[in-house]
Amino acid sequence: MRIKTAAAVGMAAWLCCLAPVQAADKPAAGARAVLKPAAKPAARPATKPVANEVAAAAAPASAVPPPPTLPDWAPAEMNRVLKNNVAPRFTVLASDDLDARTRAAAEAMQAEHLPRVRALMERWFLEELAQPLPKHAFARMLARLANEFALWGRDSLGPEQDAVLEQMLQQPGMCRPVGPNASELVMRLARLRGLPAEMREAAVQAEALLLARWGQPRQVSDAEPLAAEEALLQLRATGQAPATPLPPVLAFFYLGDQDNFRRDPFIADPPSRCAMHQWAGASPAQFRAAMALQAADFVWQERRKAAANASDDNAYPSLSTFFGASGVITVLADVNAEGRVVRAKVIKRDVEVPGIRGVRPFAHEGTLELATLAKARAVDWSAAAAKHGGLKAVEREFQWSMSWR
Repeated sequence: MRIKTAAAVGMAAWLCCLAPVQAADKPAAGARAVLKPAAKPAARPATKPVANEVAAAAAPASAVPPPPTLPDWAPAEMNRVLKNNVAPRFTVLASDDLDARTRAAAEAMQAEHLPRVRALMERWFLEELAQPLPKHAFARMLARLANEFALWGRDSLGPEQDAVLEQMLQQPGMCRPVGPNASELVMRLARLRGLPAEMREAAVQAEALLLARWGQPRQVSDAEPLAAEEALLQLRATGQAPATPLPPVLAFFYLGDQDNFRRDPFIADPPSRCAMHQWAGASPAQFRAAMALQAADFVWQERRKAAANASDDNAYPSLSTFFGASGVITVLADVNAEGRVVRAKVIKRDVEVPGIRGVRPFAHEGTLELATLAKARAVDWSAAAAKHGGLKAVEREFQWSMSWR
């Protein structure tokens, strides 16, 4: 099924620069900064060409063009993104429940990593300015930055670090919240607290090494997260005692009488998502995949809202429109005799995002997947209805294509 969209209204404005959305040093919990369009910088008044410009105009067409330079507005806009969308993921707060050594290590990582990310942003922006359609360069840089968060979440130094995570996953309380507004870095380090002291020291050092790999080519796992919520819902439906005791947070969300307490794994807060996949028996690679940040997280947007229609007359998911993500998502659905979808899951995705080359766009797949699952439940499957009752497994491709590139 092909779903087309025209160029997004107002796209030209925000492709040049992004506006601030919050003036505070760090966005408050529940009111995080979201990237939004900004007015295009005013054009400079025309001036009379100087001698060097006249000479450049007369140069042969075969002359090598000069490398691109940063527009005047770019440093301030990159600083805004760093402040509002990057720094909060690495900030160490006074309210964070960390021991003194781990706190010192986290603060050192924060101090070292933020300049690293700022340098990467500038390098990537200059690279994108040298690509075709340079007016989209800033958006493509942001797409790469969001994807770097996802790669960080999935990255591993190898079997030794995987073995440490395997041991962590056996520790009760691994997912216990560390503070009301803890950053991603602090939560990662807090999960190490149940390890023996020497092993914990080595694991903290490994986290610093993973940060140092940002912007570098590396292979990360393609593992898919476990369908952890299905196991919890099955447990609730049967009323059987779980083989592995439920953490209190999951017992509250899944064994109570209120369905609206359920924590959908697509949108659950990190401690709940962590507990869900730890309880379900996720492997290290599956756990990393479940906990990795997505593009919606990067822009402080609720994931299902990011996958909602861009507008009443535009069925493209809003955040995918923002980043220009497109591709084909394949769904496997169980269809009943009435032609209704009982269950649906994504079994394959082939997604492209402008600016992301040579690496899978992990951060951007989730938005299209959620939009596809919503579309799968809305479209007509009657032609594939099961006969004589029961369910029929049916595959279907949903194609999402953008034209603004």
